[in-house]
Amino acid sequence: MRVTPVRKGLFRTNLPGLGECARVDMSAGDAAPFLERDMYVLLGFQPSFETLPEERPDARPTSRPLWPGVN
Repeated sequence: MRVTPVRKGLFRTNLPGLGECARVDMSAGDAAPFLERDMYVLLGFQPSFETLPEERPDARPTSRPLWPGVN
């Protein structure tokens, strides 16, 4: 039995020059890190495009420790 890895979307956004797209993990291969909506759906990424959290391109990145609990 062959197991197909799940292709994951991280969030959706709207980028200049690209338009509505999804930030995806590296399983998208050469298309990573962003896929247009149609390609995201065609390639079977999960969760569905509509349920991805939305992130604005001008949002400030959140900072978090690289290794939580290690000082």
